[in-house]
Amino acid sequence: MRYKKAPIIIFSSLFLCILLLSVFNIGKSDSQIPGSPAKEEVEGEAACLLGEKARGFPFYVYKDAASGKNNFFPTGIMGDLSSSDIDNYCKESPYAGPTCIKIVYKKKPGRVYRWAGLYWQYPPNNWGNIPKGYDLTGATKLTFWARGKYGREVINKFQVGGIAGKYRDSGISSIGPITLSKKWRKYAIDLRSMDNSIIVSNEDKECWPFMEPLSRIIGGFCWAASLIDNNGITFYLDEIRFEND
Repeated sequence: MRYKKAPIIIFSSLFLCILLLSVFNIGKSDSQIPGSPAKEEVEGEAACLLGEKARGFPFYVYKDAASGKNNFFPTGIMGDLSSSDIDNYCKESPYAGPTCIKIVYKKKPGRVYRWAGLYWQYPPNNWGNIPKGYDLTGATKLTFWARGKYGREVINKFQVGGIAGKYRDSGISSIGPITLSKKWRKYAIDLRSMDNSIIVSNEDKECWPFMEPLSRIIGGFCWAASLIDNNGITFYLDEIRFEND
């Protein structure tokens, strides 16, 4: 099953600098529509909802293209990336199983941002506007395997969480920059000290003391890379999963 092309999210140059050089918080927030006090109260409660409890670990972002164990969707296309740059069915020497993910990001006419990224989201196309997610409390790390086509490809960020919006991720943790090898290597994002201080609304201020960093994850995994560090980049990902040691 292939995924439909998601809208490209437009960011300003200033925000791009923040994205690549700091905490890489992104997302979209819904416009606020005035309503009755009763409706506002219900919406406030909904913003504090926990995610759907994970069905044990390992809990996969991506195992294989057609695997029923995949729990997130590669719909969060960002920057200059397009759906044609993503091959979830790649058979070029996957680390495990019949397929891996291949990403090709090159200079092309019309690409103006000079950076690209991709989020695996739940539900698909969720930029914090859908009151759903996964409760991954108990996970201690996210692990994944990656390699470059030639080696020395630079990925600025690999990240869990960080999507803002009304029903935002409850936490954020990342590693990077990472220089890839031509051979498969395993990487891990430590979730034990995950930051849950994303505050984007008054409702967040009320919910924050009661939400654990992994209690509502909608951005299961993402990466971001820049043409400032790469003339072009082709790299591969496989076996992306949450673990509890």
